[in-house]
Amino acid sequence: MPPPGSTARLGGVPGRIQEVLERKKQVILYGPPGTGKTFWAEEAAHQLAAHHNFSAPYDRLAPEQKRLLDGDDGSKGLIRMCTFHPAYGYEDFLEGYRPEVLDDQLVFSLHDGIFKVLCDEASEKPEQDFYLVIDEINRGDVPRVFGELLTVLEKDKRGRPVTLPLTGEPLKVPGNVYVIGTMNTADRSIALLDTALRRRFGFVELMPDSSVLGETVVGGIPLGPWLDAVNRAIVDHVGQDARNLQIGHSYLLEAGRSVADLATFIEVIRDDIIPLLEEYCYEDFSALEKILGDGLVDVGNERIRHELLDVSKQGEFVQALLTPYPELSASPQVIASEIEAPIEDEEANGGDTSEAVH
Repeated sequence: MPPPGSTARLGGVPGRIQEVLERKKQVILYGPPGTGKTFWAEEAAHQLAAHHNFSAPYDRLAPEQKRLLDGDDGSKGLIRMCTFHPAYGYEDFLEGYRPEVLDDQLVFSLHDGIFKVLCDEASEKPEQDFYLVIDEINRGDVPRVFGELLTVLEKDKRGRPVTLPLTGEPLKVPGNVYVIGTMNTADRSIALLDTALRRRFGFVELMPDSSVLGETVVGGIPLGPWLDAVNRAIVDHVGQDARNLQIGHSYLLEAGRSVADLATFIEVIRDDIIPLLEEYCYEDFSALEKILGDGLVDVGNERIRHELLDVSKQGEFVQALLTPYPELSASPQVIASEIEAPIEDEEANGGDTSEAVH
């Protein structure tokens, strides 16, 4: 077993994140909604911190070891998380004045932001690695939030002080601080990011991956091939930047597994996927029809036939959803499920009934 401080090589998406962090110290995961960006950001941070500090995967750590990474009872762990939004600012990230009541008087006091606190603690514990996960990094005004931090964020400038304007104190970003951001390209293309930010971060693209849905067939609909067909239709008919407006596989996952029953699948289509597609095809019902089919989309009246999204009309719903993609009915997944179904029925009836006739 390697000693603490030596990190194992991770595989898959965490491995790609690890490679970028070793080279750049910060990475942004970007892609359409539902592609697992936040999941993989947190997973990579936990696995890297676990291996570095305890030479073991995160799921094998003892409770007290996990608390060191995640924090507990008000204490801050080695892994921290924040979410950028339009109101998130420099004062939240680095330092700024915040209102508070002191002796029944409203006063403004200077407070350190999440990243400054993290850097200070990392400087005091150089043997440990610290991770900050910034969810939805593109939803904030990044140049304003980062301020002069952009100067010293680069790997070759780590440890070099920059003077903060409010306190006049020097800020150093230690080499044991790593930043993992996530970015939904349906909100904003990567091409629109601040150039200075792009140069300091490495980027890992996460696109829809139908393979995680396996061979699941729900009501005669093979989930993986159906998702691929819908995403191809989005790219063909939605228009500019449609590649970034696809549907991620996690919409069809429940507790890490493929949606397994038709009633749940109908709910996902009704509550998640149709509203998303309506946003993508805003007021263009002809494009929406090309994706969902004329069984679900009434172009003439510019409406979704929500009456088919009732659990009592499962057969009509399946037929409507398959209409634009008839080839899915002959997919290997559907054929395999149809072969297995009679076997399951036979076992439920106590075996081969043909022998009882003779």
